[in-house]
Parts: sequence; C-alpha cells; structure tokens
Amino acid sequence: MTDNIQRGSRGPAPNWNLGRTKTIRVPIALADQLIQIARKIDRGESIDPEMLLTKEDTEELSKSSHSTDRAC
Repeated sequence: MTDNIQRGSRGPAPNWNLGRTKTIRVPIALADQLIQIARKIDRGESIDPEMLLTKEDTEELSKSSHSTDRAC
C-alpha cells in the first residue's frame, strides 16, 4: 500500500525484466503489436519476422504465393 501512495494515481509500476521504462508516442494502430514485440524481447524470446509485417505486407505475400503456385 505504501508503494501505491508514493506512485499516486499512476497505479502499480509495470513489470519489465530489462528495468525502467520510458513513454514513447507510436501510432495507435501499431501500439498493441509493438507491446507484444517488446514483451518478447524483455523475456529473451526470439521475434518471429512475420510479427513485423503489416496487414498490407501479409496480403501482398499471399497474392504473390498464389501467383507462384499457378505458375508451377
């Protein structure tokens, strides 16, 4: 309870293995994905490159793989 009084209305401190945090501004559309990536890094996990793809990138890859399948 003492910790909560010291922090005021900010609530409990976020729990990160890598230490202190910093507020950054990112587009809302990317925020959840970036938090997932940051949490994986914080836990020492590898990042799947597909996590970095946008919806448009995924659609483009899907289209190109379909056209490659037809060419075979």
